[in-house]
Amino acid sequence: MMTEAPDTTAADFLNMPAYERVARFALVDTPAVRRTLSDRDVASVLGSLCLAYAQEERYDEAFAAGLRARRIARGLAADDPALLGHVLLNLGVAHSQADDLEKGLAAYLESWTHARRGGDEETLFKAGANALLALEAGRPTGEAEFAFLQECRAVFEAADREPETARASRLLGEALLDRGRVTDAIAVLDRVLVLTESLGGARSMRRETTRLLLEADRRIGDPADAPPLGPGVLREVRALVDDGVESALRGIVPRTRTCFSRALALLERRARPRERLLAAFLLLVGARLAFHEDDEPATIELMERAGREVELIKPSPAEWVKTRAYHLDLGALSTLARNAAVSARERGSGP
Repeated sequence: MMTEAPDTTAADFLNMPAYERVARFALVDTPAVRRTLSDRDVASVLGSLCLAYAQEERYDEAFAAGLRARRIARGLAADDPALLGHVLLNLGVAHSQADDLEKGLAAYLESWTHARRGGDEETLFKAGANALLALEAGRPTGEAEFAFLQECRAVFEAADREPETARASRLLGEALLDRGRVTDAIAVLDRVLVLTESLGGARSMRRETTRLLLEADRRIGDPADAPPLGPGVLREVRALVDDGVESALRGIVPRTRTCFSRALALLERRARPRERLLAAFLLLVGARLAFHEDDEPATIELMERAGREVELIKPSPAEWVKTRAYHLDLGALSTLARNAAVSARERGSGP
């Protein structure tokens, strides 16, 4: 049960932040002013108070103001959904800052719905971005969250907001994978790699996306059922090969082998001749590097895998691959990787 607030003394009033003084003057201490305010004005003021209190970590007061604002705004929602969206956004921020991500996420999702209905883009984008943060923090993706991710991804992509589109796509890809929709997940996750190719600070997202793609690979029973590699994966392969080539030229062989190994893992779903050719080349170059390091087990394993790949490509390309791998023609390897990525882009793979 809520207790009544004690009377405000002059000292209390002077110690209040300016925003609180104005609100108290308008809503509590001056009935004549309060009577001139519409319900919309009151809900808006209370919603702003909710956010201000939360920023000062005065959460009880933030929730009290936010819940009153929500109650008033819901009564006006039929005519003013944007107001309810804005109030719910601020209430969601208060819950999130108080470490209640479940209530925060619920408020953001409801805010998203009303802001979209009311055409309030500013609130819509903020609610969407905050909901993504809550989901990235580990909140489960039930059906409501799954529907939000599908809608959110489309809205942000239409608005050319690539960072948010990539974040929504990564979460949607993971949710699709959890639901057993492997092919759909692969297409969405490949799009993440395309979107983040030129985004700064996206390294951890790309690593997580690659991990999810490898998990999707493992869930494909028959390789014949695997979709073709998309442009995002092949561009990532190209980047890894370029990194490996540069490392080899600088004599950093362990780094080279790591890059080539990661590139090979991404090529597991290879089905086209150019990708198979690239895989065979990577394996043979890796075997040569292992041989130079006197790593006999790795040399034997890579040679065996390379042999299986070479048998599956035409005789003339196979000879081309074996000759250049034997001479450690790293320039040819880098060119081959670029060509594979270009061919993927030209055929328009992926969503």
